[in-house]
This record gives sequence, C-alpha cells and structure tokens, in this order.
Amino acid sequence: MKKKKRSQGIYFLPNFLTIINIFFGFLCLLAVFHGRYLQAAFFIIIAAVIDAFDGIIARLTKTQSNFGAEFDSFADAISFGVAPSFLLYFWGFRPVIPAGPSILFSFVLLTAGILRLTRFNILQRSKESKKAYLGLTVPSASLLLAAIVLNHPQPIGEKVYASLLAILVVILSFCMVSTIKYKNFLNFNFRQRIDIKSSLFIAIIICGLILYPEISLLSIFSLHVLSGPSAYAFTLFKKKVQKKLKQKEAEIPE
Repeated sequence: MKKKKRSQGIYFLPNFLTIINIFFGFLCLLAVFHGRYLQAAFFIIIAAVIDAFDGIIARLTKTQSNFGAEFDSFADAISFGVAPSFLLYFWGFRPVIPAGPSILFSFVLLTAGILRLTRFNILQRSKESKKAYLGLTVPSASLLLAAIVLNHPQPIGEKVYASLLAILVVILSFCMVSTIKYKNFLNFNFRQRIDIKSSLFIAIIICGLILYPEISLLSIFSLHVLSGPSAYAFTLFKKKVQKKLKQKEAEIPE
C-alpha cells in the first residue's frame, strides 16, 4: 500500500494558528522576564490549546503539509521548549540554587524537548499510525510544569522544593526521549459515538476545570505523564506472569 505524500503547499488556517502559538510563547518569555510567572504559565496553556486545534483543523480540512509540520515543530520548540526552560530557571531554580545547576537543569529540559521534536518529525515520515506517541510529547511536559506554577505562582523559596523540581525535570526529560508509548487523545473521530460512562467522565472533568481549575489541570497533566510508565510497567508485569504460567504448564507432566 502506497503512503500518501504530504502536500508541499502553505495553507493559511493551520499556519496562522501556528503563528498564534509562537505569539503566546513569545508572551510567555516576556512575562517571565518581568516576573509574572502566573501569566507565563497561563500563556503556555493557551499555546498548547492552540497547538492542539492546529493539528485537529489541519486533519479535518486536509491541509497537512511538510511546511506545516516543520513550522509547527519550530513553534513548539519556542512555546514548549525555550519558554518553559526560562520559566524553570527564573521561577524554580535561580532563586535558591547557584546559576550553574539552574542553567543545567533548565537546559536539560530544553535539549530533551528539541530531541523529542526532531524524532517526532522523523517518525512522521515513516509511520502513519497516530494512535500513540513514542515518548512524552513536549507540550504535555510543559503543561505539567505550567500547572505546577499555576498552583504556586510565587518563586520557589526552599532548596528542597528546587531539588524535587530538578528530579521532576529529569523524569520528564527521560520520558520525552524514551520509547514509552503515550496514547494520542487528540486523534479522535468527531462523528464517533461515545458511551454513557465516557459522557459522565467528560462531564466530571469539565465541572472540575470550572470549579477547581488549578488542581484539576495539575491532576490531569500529572495522570497523563504517569500513564505512559504505568502502562509500560503493567505490560512488563503481564508478560512476566504469562511467561511463568507457560513455564509451569511446560513442567506439568502429560
């Protein structure tokens, strides 16, 4: 079966949304420089929402192109790579730990994000399956950090919390460059019917976001980050159990 080649053209709507994505990434950087960390986190979330709509609209309108894919990656590198790294440096590390470690951990996140985006572009050319991603997506990692800032907009004032943040950065960076599979929740069919349980679950999420937005966002993004390693560990455990059962069956005399 021949693979469908992407168009080489430049389409207005998806690329216009990508420009807006870059704009909010730029606003995030300005907010960080002015010490407005709550606004910076909010801008990252807006950029992520626009980035999601960008991909959805491109698929629905069949306006996907090689230019759009590359342009989107550059936008993500700014909004979910550079901007969160600056936010980490000024909000999380620099107030309590020396400049060296502050730069190091902020740069680790940026490097992992760029590597993740590069690998994604390569896989886009060789695979058509969109049901799952290899590794945590860069926007997902940035959204978790933004949610943490939303719940604690004041700069971190204790070394112990900065140390925990550094550990989190290492974990997120590893998840981004790993081959752990994460479900693609944006790859859905708008015409597909959903059952009552899914409708109830969606209603609960919407109510939580309206009543307790900060806690709800932190919970959702944390669960998403943990979903990949949890599923991977469960798969390994399941294979191990099946292997033991097969060994026991082989040991039973006929």
